[in-house]
Amino acid sequence: MWYNFFIKNDKVIPVNKRKRQIIRSARKLFIEQGFNDTSIMDIIAAANISKGTFYNHFNSKSECLIAILEEAREVATNRRYEVAMNKELSDVNVLIEQISLLMHVNREHNLVRIFESISGSNDHELKAVMEKHLILELYWLSNRLVDVFGEKIRRVSFELAVYAIGMMQSILRTYVSATGQPASPEMVVSTIIKNVETIAPRLLKNENQELIFTPDISQALINKIEDRPVSKQLIIDQLKGFINNLTEVDSNKGYEYASYLLKELDSKEEWDSIFEAVLSAFNRTYSNTPHEAEAHQIAIYIWRYLDINKEKRT
Repeated sequence: MWYNFFIKNDKVIPVNKRKRQIIRSARKLFIEQGFNDTSIMDIIAAANISKGTFYNHFNSKSECLIAILEEAREVATNRRYEVAMNKELSDVNVLIEQISLLMHVNREHNLVRIFESISGSNDHELKAVMEKHLILELYWLSNRLVDVFGEKIRRVSFELAVYAIGMMQSILRTYVSATGQPASPEMVVSTIIKNVETIAPRLLKNENQELIFTPDISQALINKIEDRPVSKQLIIDQLKGFINNLTEVDSNKGYEYASYLLKELDSKEEWDSIFEAVLSAFNRTYSNTPHEAEAHQIAIYIWRYLDINKEKRT
């Protein structure tokens, strides 16, 4: 199990052009002015919309920021799946690249500045989403560490994931303070993974070793996120709805990719590398279009479903 995706809703809700316009305007303002110093009226003016239009899409400024954070995480998730295509999950270099991708996406979206501006925020909704993202990342990394270092570390993998992410956050901040420049994600991650590999045998040496993050505590964290499995029927329904919403101005190639995925999902139980290549092409085709968010989410659902099927066959 190398990635677990949690679904809160039965359906993917498309992000329309107006909502994307609000998100992009808000992100620019949050970066330039900071989250706390940006008002809803600032966002409305920058997006050139009415107050009613804003509240049709978001109940608060925090909801707008949450949409920005979710969008970036979806981009990183898709890229992580794509870099692992046709590669061994036990390859440590694949893991290093996957971890680094989240840092690269955060930098591409200028989220580091936004994270700095919301540090210490008392907004309960925002804190809950940040906590959710952290738990998702810990759970994903704990499973990926097992892929790389073997089932023998399963008992301590969550603790190792906490160590790794804690080290990354501290090193990245300290490096900027010392040099004034951001560190190379690959350099930092590579060093940390080597340290984790050194720490693992020490934790495993004594069967009675007391862990800070025992299996019970780890499970309690995971249980804080609503878990709903991805079904093939859910994906098929989403793809059908996606295709039906396409118009003549949308890419013919994108339509062909979506139709191919739908046909294959509807008729098979096992899929090959060609299917995965088409899935990646489908995802890329809709980048920077009004369908981008929905295409990203559908791609994540399909990657997750493929992952589940691979686990069942092993």
